Amino acid sequence: MIIIGLIGGIGSGKSTVAEMFCQLGAKRIDADQIGHEVLQYHEVQIAAQNRWGNRIFDANGKINRKVLAQIVFDPSEIGCAELRFLNFLVHPYITRKIENQIRQFAESQYRYIILDAPLLLEQHWKQRVDYLVFVDAPRSIRLARIQQRGWTQTELDARELTQLPIEEKRHAANWIINNSGNLDETLDHVKEIWQNLENQNHE
Repeated sequence: MIIIGLIGGIGSGKSTVAEMFCQLGAKRIDADQIGHEVLQYHEVQIAAQNRWGNRIFDANGKINRKVLAQIVFDPSEIGCAELRFLNFLVHPYITRKIENQIRQFAESQYRYIILDAPLLLEQHWKQRVDYLVFVDAPRSIRLARIQQRGWTQTELDARELTQLPIEEKRHAANWIINNSGNLDETLDHVKEIWQNLENQNHE
């Protein structure tokens, strides 16, 4: 079993690339989705309420991720401290769920797993992957994409400050996929990497 980690800047299109790998036969672990699920754990909600009060909950009693993001991605020392608290709170649960999924895929004898984790390098998951693929796109394109999600440039800047520099991520990668063109070109890059993986790991 080979684990491929996806890294890249915010809005680079890592989820799109992950889906392309899945079309070729890989299984994806979506750490971002896992993080959303973990925020709804009762013990996490209690700890969050103790830290930030009821302001972070929506009308249905669930953690409002937009409100939480405004707190933890505030570009100040206070914001940094709140982000450290959040990571300390949820990271063990996220790690456990990722490890469980890896084990389940291994038992099902899948050959390739895509680990799509926004903070893969920052949270020291690099040691769990065999290869790193960097999804590349110019900042202007990434900004346009995240604005379509309803984000602002200020929000992008604040979140990027909490991550490793783009060049450091790019330097860590085994392969780089240019995702600034059309999807057919991106898929060609994915297929090329897939063939390289097949050649290197042929049984």
